[in-house]
Amino acid sequence: MTNGFNAIIGSQAAPQLAIVGSGDWTKAALDVCPPELPSVVVSIPNEADLSSVRILLGAPAELIHFIPSCPNLQWVQSTWAGVDAIANFATEQLQITALKGVFGQAMSEFVIGWLLAIERQIIQRGVATTWLDGPDGTVAGKTLGIMGTGSIGSAIAGASCTFKLRCRGLNSDGRTQEGFDSCFATNDRLAFARGLDYLVSVLPNTPQTDELVDAALLDQLSPGAIFINVGRGNAVDERALVAALASGQLRSAVLDVFNTEPLPPDHVFWRTKNLHITAHTAAPTPSDAILSVFAENLHRFLQNKPLLYGVCSQKGY
Repeated sequence: MTNGFNAIIGSQAAPQLAIVGSGDWTKAALDVCPPELPSVVVSIPNEADLSSVRILLGAPAELIHFIPSCPNLQWVQSTWAGVDAIANFATEQLQITALKGVFGQAMSEFVIGWLLAIERQIIQRGVATTWLDGPDGTVAGKTLGIMGTGSIGSAIAGASCTFKLRCRGLNSDGRTQEGFDSCFATNDRLAFARGLDYLVSVLPNTPQTDELVDAALLDQLSPGAIFINVGRGNAVDERALVAALASGQLRSAVLDVFNTEPLPPDHVFWRTKNLHITAHTAAPTPSDAILSVFAENLHRFLQNKPLLYGVCSQKGY
């Protein structure tokens, strides 16, 4: 038997797994499913009868419209790391799992790449039309603070060791994490930020992370610090960030994520000096990563084993 919408129609089998989306990755996801699990690919709500569906796979922005149409749903696998749009659906009866453990390399490249580019003036020197001499800075011996010590934050911390950076971590309870010289609880965020040369946020979008990067925290950084946000836009007090760049408390900032995406053309960020904007491209999601995590969790689900990267509705991630 070949999985897919045509197979479902031909056999009259009610789908137990629905893959939400379009593109080659959806076909590859069908191939992961065992023949005895009737599966269907859908792209719009009500495209198929989903009353028998036990498993959903797709992006949270789309899944939010499908979950209410699946009364027998037991498990939702997100194709994104961020699941704030659907985290509230998680219950004892409905498991939601995020796409994790696959973004560390790309995020590390982005963060370390930008720190080196700024310290070594790579962009300025590369586009210069006159001879620019004089010394560059270095990241060696500097202190990097990472807000979020999960798989992504830990990967960045690990990569930073190569460049002789010291690392501090911030998480909800201050628990120690391998790769960090020290870790602080969210309640001690000002102590965490004190004297940092670089600050990176990989925080998820939850009510607890709203505007943690505010004026009070930015004031604790070393003068001329660099801030990079690859987590979610809600973590940043935008006015405080603009003010810190204007005063020189921040030498530079790199933002890949925003409260509204795409970033509106009239947003003040476009006119803010020393602020670099990228279009949520720090860590593209590779199709093979989706398939590897989904395949492992599908095997676990069918074997009634604990799933990887489960979401806690109270935490929102």
